[in-house]
Amino acid sequence: MSDNPDSTLKAYQPRFRQIDTGGSDPTVDCVWFHHAGGGSNTLAHRVRQSVDRIEAAGLPDIRLLTPVTPLREDAIDERFDGELHTLADQYAAILQQDFGIGQLPFVVLGHSFGSVLAYEVTRRLIDGGHSPARLVVMSFPAPDRLTHQTELHTLDDRSLMQQVDELFGGVPPEILDNDETWSHFVPGLRSDLGLLERYRPDLDAAALPVPVTAMVGTDDRAVSLADVQRWDLFTEPPVRLQTLPGDHFFPLQRIAEVFTAAAWDLPEPR
Repeated sequence: MSDNPDSTLKAYQPRFRQIDTGGSDPTVDCVWFHHAGGGSNTLAHRVRQSVDRIEAAGLPDIRLLTPVTPLREDAIDERFDGELHTLADQYAAILQQDFGIGQLPFVVLGHSFGSVLAYEVTRRLIDGGHSPARLVVMSFPAPDRLTHQTELHTLDDRSLMQQVDELFGGVPPEILDNDETWSHFVPGLRSDLGLLERYRPDLDAAALPVPVTAMVGTDDRAVSLADVQRWDLFTEPPVRLQTLPGDHFFPLQRIAEVFTAAAWDLPEPR
């Protein structure tokens, strides 16, 4: 799974990173769960590039929280061997205990694989008495549409990279064509895909009593509007559908638009 022998890997310690969005006095919390293989550094970089557009959107000041995930960045030597449900338990507990989630109006966002984590964490936050103003799912089908005809996380490195690029696109050529860079990228990607492909949603669970915005890129080769529309089966209020120009990774190119979709009706700062 990794160039590091398993004996050198520590148990994953779930944690979140706070990313500066340019505001001085946050009045809204956004919790962002990123795509398979993604990381907080990429999100932070995209946010820095978008600060002017975020400010121009006239949104409340945002405190952005995102997990530092296993086998990359500060957790490069940490491995998570549990299931997605367990990880969602831990993330929800940290958000409540360490970040006081719920004290400010907040939204939960998930991009691709992160949509499943966002959904499961939202369920747990609601059970804990902290209901978000909105769940935003991006570039991902509703849970009942999940199919894993090929278990990507079991493939060898080269096949895994080729399949991911074929299915979703967006793998930079400097990674796809350079075996030496795989040791930095593949372990985290494989870990996330393993969590997703072992995940089984509770299709009998009560619908979420919060609004859901389901977003998809107009050029997404992996996810259709019909796929995301089925999130309507998992929430009591009607799902708000939105398309934006771009492919499977449109959220990283359109940070300001994503924040606008997430926080457009939340209280303005006083």
